[in-house]
Amino acid sequence: MKMDSILKRKNSVLLVFLIVVCTIPLFVKNTYALKVINNVMIYSIIALSINLIVGFSGQLDFGRSAFAGIGGYFSAIMMSRLGVPFIISFIGGGLFACLLGLLLGMLCRYSSFDYLTLITIGFSEIVRLILQNWIKVTGGAFGFVAERPKLFGYTFATHQSMFYFNFVLLIFCYIVIRRITRSKMGRAFMALRDDPIAAAYAGIDVAKYKMINFAVASFFTGIAGAALVHYTMFASPTNYTIDESLIMLQMPILGGLGSLPGSIVGTVILTVLPEISRSFYNFRLLFMGALMVILMLFAPNGLFGVNGIRDQIMAYIKLRKGEKKE
Repeated sequence: MKMDSILKRKNSVLLVFLIVVCTIPLFVKNTYALKVINNVMIYSIIALSINLIVGFSGQLDFGRSAFAGIGGYFSAIMMSRLGVPFIISFIGGGLFACLLGLLLGMLCRYSSFDYLTLITIGFSEIVRLILQNWIKVTGGAFGFVAERPKLFGYTFATHQSMFYFNFVLLIFCYIVIRRITRSKMGRAFMALRDDPIAAAYAGIDVAKYKMINFAVASFFTGIAGAALVHYTMFASPTNYTIDESLIMLQMPILGGLGSLPGSIVGTVILTVLPEISRSFYNFRLLFMGALMVILMLFAPNGLFGVNGIRDQIMAYIKLRKGEKKE
């Protein structure tokens, strides 16, 4: 009975939170603020997909910006040049990124931690160069102009309408990724993270689940990349560099690897802070690098990871309560 009441309380709090979030466009009229919020929601999906690879499977991937670019360019080109309906182009961007993620997973399935990192860095640079030099298709360094999402004759032409589009997309991706992490597949991913050799002896096909992990994560990264391109209405190779991949990687690390809510919290921090301190925007990589060094020293598991800052604070509070009772 006590567990049921706790679950009901959590569900009630979650419902109230979602209702409050839905009212944000009604009260926030500042276009710049809405733009930042939209970016937070889109990058949260990318951070969730990275956590699926790094946090739940223990594979270090520096190529996520490439998959965001693949999904974004594919969806924009299909919709703008070929006249394909938005929903097909949008899902197609995710599926195309998923296909390339599967191919990359096949190349990386027997690679160790260090070599896997080098492969993903090389893949990211290859994709950037293709986007920059395949001028007839991608527009080259000048970029590619995309259209806003259109569903059932309605165009998401404002920041307010895009807020609801991105919000629904984030909730959908969060629920699906959460169910994956709690499924048999998710347990196999965590076994790979904890000890690949032990996982293999336990009957888990390590190479197979590495490929699946890359494919699934790439789908969500591609979906988020497509959402970002259609929101900003522009795609450029300069948006998909190694630096961008590093920033994306830092989001789930800051929030806590293995924690889905932590991925969103880390994204909020690393998206909002550079916007608040715009005068220091050019030094954001220096700031983020220093932040990561501090985290690795004092909170290697991030804010919401296992034994992260949140757990340490809660343990301290319980300890203090125990001392007071004595």
